[in-house]
Amino acid sequence: MFHFVPRRTIAALLSFAVAAALFSGCGDAPDSSAAGGGVPAAQVAGEDAGEFILPYSSADGFNPYLSKSNITVQNSRLLFDSFVDITNDFALDYRVARSVISSGTEVTITVGGSFADGAAITGADAAASLEAARQSPVFGARFANMGAVRYSGDTVTVTLARPDSLFAYLLDIPVLKAGETGASSPTSSGRYSVGQDDRGAILTANPDFAGQTAVPTIRLVELSGYDALVSGLNIGAISLFSSEQESDLAGSIICNTAYFNLNNLVFLGIQAMGEASPLAQPALRQAIDLAVSRRQIADKAYYSRAYVATGVINPRFPGEAGAATLAEEADLDAARALIESLGYTMDAASGYYQDAGGQRLAFTLLCYSGSSFKRYAATLVAEQLEECGIQVTVQEDGDFASYHDKIASGQAPLYIGEVKLYNNMDMDVFFADGGDAHTGVSASEALLAAYDAMKADAAGLAAFEAAFAAEMPFVPLVYKNGVATYSKDFSGLSPTVSDIFYQFERLTIDSPTQKE
Repeated sequence: MFHFVPRRTIAALLSFAVAAALFSGCGDAPDSSAAGGGVPAAQVAGEDAGEFILPYSSADGFNPYLSKSNITVQNSRLLFDSFVDITNDFALDYRVARSVISSGTEVTITVGGSFADGAAITGADAAASLEAARQSPVFGARFANMGAVRYSGDTVTVTLARPDSLFAYLLDIPVLKAGETGASSPTSSGRYSVGQDDRGAILTANPDFAGQTAVPTIRLVELSGYDALVSGLNIGAISLFSSEQESDLAGSIICNTAYFNLNNLVFLGIQAMGEASPLAQPALRQAIDLAVSRRQIADKAYYSRAYVATGVINPRFPGEAGAATLAEEADLDAARALIESLGYTMDAASGYYQDAGGQRLAFTLLCYSGSSFKRYAATLVAEQLEECGIQVTVQEDGDFASYHDKIASGQAPLYIGEVKLYNNMDMDVFFADGGDAHTGVSASEALLAAYDAMKADAAGLAAFEAAFAAEMPFVPLVYKNGVATYSKDFSGLSPTVSDIFYQFERLTIDSPTQKE
């Protein structure tokens, strides 16, 4: 699996690596000779047809702020309501937060709602949840810009180091009681509460949700590791697992799939190391952009499991459609015109452009060979640039650390990368010193000012996109989709980047699979 990501997300993404096998084999018959970690057949036979079953680990508990487990965080979406959810179109769905108002470096959050025991959610609970998130291994990095947190009544005031008009997009985090942020199983503020019956742990729908769902009880299955996920989904012992994994996620005999929009940007990195580099010229970077067909990369390299980046900001983001500056298809005539405007001429014998001294316009393109998706994307980009008259040599590296080090040290004139962006469209990974994709990025003061203005006021989105397109410090290619794979006993799952169980009340039970 390959992700060129900020280091803050590498560990989380690596935890999905074994889960890839879960989906690629989800329709296969279970192998009775498989090594341990699977779910015993006797346990499967005892499950009721049509029962919704989720994996969990009692050792990790149910507190998403204390655990690094993706499963614990996934299940917490059912147990705890968030300040906000983010829809599949990247709109804000206000939940515990009744309003979020950003003004300069100050954000005011007004909260409401109640916990499962009837206690009102207060500003103290909201503030404690923000502080717990700041200290947590999963959510902490997104709040690096957050300073003091104060509360009064049902209001929380957050002071930021830098203005962020889109701070609300970071608030898709669970709300816990102020006195329970360190508890293994805090009081629910969401749709379900943790319970127990004679067969083990369950989630039971809270009274205000019970009448809305066809799944009043969710069975929890203890896991000993990812082997249990693999065998569990194969034989129907669990009902769902989700991933951002790059693998063949086709449906199967016992699995449905639901795709959802991620904020993972796949891009063509450009390292303009020094003014003498041809890549230091914005017109050449623009020509490279024009020579690339994003549509081909989305359709062929990602098998339509990614969507075209028509700007640097996620195209699903509200207001981005009107600010889009990047074409889906290549424009070779325009690309060649830009190259020739820089004084390059076509060498008819080779089919490549060269400068006045006969130096060919040629670059290496680095990709991590552990990702078949990225390898195919690199091949397509190389072919497209070659067609335009730029010689490209693809350099594969099967060692992720080595690949990463080459980029960090400026040894990759062109490279295929991926960043998992925060949902407030923070681009510091490219534009800030120390950002994982910052090395070699050529950005003028004007572009950085446009970026800061966009962060301070979302109305500056179009101006930022225009400034970015004028300099093209890197080439956005596609944004990826995630996938939830779930039992064919059910339909109607509508996952989002915030919540795999978003609008879970729409889930319906179909004809249950008969388990032997």
